[in-house]
Amino acid sequence: MSLLCHSARRLAFSATRGRATVRCMASAVPPPKYFLLEYKYVSDILEKRTPFRAAHIEGAKKQADAGKMVMAGAFGETPEGALFVFRDTTAEDIKKFVDADPYVQNGLVPSWQIKPYAVVVGPL
Repeated sequence: MSLLCHSARRLAFSATRGRATVRCMASAVPPPKYFLLEYKYVSDILEKRTPFRAAHIEGAKKQADAGKMVMAGAFGETPEGALFVFRDTTAEDIKKFVDADPYVQNGLVPSWQIKPYAVVVGPL
């Protein structure tokens, strides 16, 4: 029970002489909604990405500056793909980001997917 909820119950209890009449509701602010965007890269990404890398990074930075992207980065040794974590945006807006990404436009990302992400542990 939150401190605010606990205090409201205590006040209600003392004001009604033993009959608690105030119920605490869950916070009116919904928790943040997260999505993962996963890219699969072509096997020779390191050789092909150079002409498109600056624009690719700039597009991601714009999303981060707008508060929509929490973090992004490549995974795997080669790398084999990338993972982007979005917060408080929509799958449709993420799709617009994908469609505008030079890596996607130039065939460096043969497949990608957007997945809802339920954060259970960590800062919200």
